[in-house]
Amino acid sequence: MTQPAHLFFYGVLQDGLGLDGGDWPFLQGLGLGAPATTQGALFAIPAESGWYPALILTTAQHSTIVHGSIHEASAVDIAAVDAFEGEDYTRQSIPIDGWDGYGDTEAQAYVWTADLPEGAEPIANGDFAQWLNDTGRRAYSG
Repeated sequence: MTQPAHLFFYGVLQDGLGLDGGDWPFLQGLGLGAPATTQGALFAIPAESGWYPALILTTAQHSTIVHGSIHEASAVDIAAVDAFEGEDYTRQSIPIDGWDGYGDTEAQAYVWTADLPEGAEPIANGDFAQWLNDTGRRAYSG
């Protein structure tokens, strides 16, 4: 398990989402974030305790600009974050735009690698927080 320099979050681990808008305890040590984007397809996954997103790296149908935040991650407990994300995601390096304002930066993100479950909904605008607001649904809270 390699400690990432940067993590890109696009879902419930963003500030103000999940855990009733509070901080996730396992993210202690995570650096401040900055708005960032990547390319892919974003889907909302239903769960009993709310909705969470799935990023699929693709340039095919449903591909869009996915909005999120990039964080300095050298002091976060990456094993705890990996455990939270679970088996349906793989942490991998992806190109991110927005960190330094000069183009692509590599960051690690949790990419969905399982089959999409029944009830998954595409998020056409690539913005999970906006999708929650527009649909009135609540974020996964653990």
